[in-house]
Amino acid sequence: MTALSSVAIQSCEKVVEFDVEDLQQSVVVNALPCTDSLFFVNITYSRFFLDNKDFTPVDNATVTLDINGTSTSFTSRDGANYYFGYNATAGDTLTLSVDVPGHPTITGGTRVPALPNMSFPLAELDTLLPFNTAEISFTLTDPIGENYYYIYVMERDSGSRWNDWDKVWDTIDTVRHAYFNCINKEITNPEVNSAEGLMDYFTKLLFTDKNIEGASTEVLLSIMMLKDTAEHPMLHEYTLVVESLSPEAFRYTKDVLNSQGAASYFAEPARIYSNLSSQIGIFAGIARRQYPLTFTYKEPTINRMAKTLKPSSASAVQHSR
Repeated sequence: MTALSSVAIQSCEKVVEFDVEDLQQSVVVNALPCTDSLFFVNITYSRFFLDNKDFTPVDNATVTLDINGTSTSFTSRDGANYYFGYNATAGDTLTLSVDVPGHPTITGGTRVPALPNMSFPLAELDTLLPFNTAEISFTLTDPIGENYYYIYVMERDSGSRWNDWDKVWDTIDTVRHAYFNCINKEITNPEVNSAEGLMDYFTKLLFTDKNIEGASTEVLLSIMMLKDTAEHPMLHEYTLVVESLSPEAFRYTKDVLNSQGAASYFAEPARIYSNLSSQIGIFAGIARRQYPLTFTYKEPTINRMAKTLKPSSASAVQHSR
């Protein structure tokens, strides 16, 4: 019986030879001019999706940036990054051109949007609800006459702290994202929310001004945070990052969020928006503000060591460059 099974299996095998054309590596260009950072362009060659090696940097590109009609070249290069002596300014109109020998010229354009216009955020922490529910409230004033796109991200700064419970030093190496739930449902675009994650909470709150164009609206962000934020409140530095996105940055960010968590060798390749002539990469303007926050307790609470924690004062300092 075993022998017959082996013969049957072997008879089903067939080797078919065919030629596969070698695909030429494409040039990938990524650049996100932002108001609080020095502008640079990252240029690499593409790679096969099963290849886990680092991307190969392009070291012989000619890169020019047109700023409101004035052309400038990069000032230095570090690996795949081409640096310009330029900080993005709200309202700048930018055009990028990249020439790599043996490849067509890559071009793209964007405009840096206005900085987010919002009031000083107030932050409160309710430790009696599950996961410590934090609430951040502010007024968002949307400019009239243009389409704007916004994204909110909560970050915890990296650093070290003393852990009273375990009597050891904990090193926080990575930024921790909280989970957003926007209480003001009127500001959100249902198309974005449904495509973004099919959940009530999002690691990033992304929406358009479709329902609030040219108006001021009260926004309340409800955020689930880990329990230890209540036990060591003064040792955790949280930052609310608020960005205005150009239309190009919005479409790119939306596609990236949609593709997160869906990586699989057997899944259909994700289609990420590109505004470059090569259709690989992105060139999109962003305007950013950062608000470091300290939360005020809604009510006194007790930590794991049975010590009453007194309400702390709330503070937030606006950083915009």
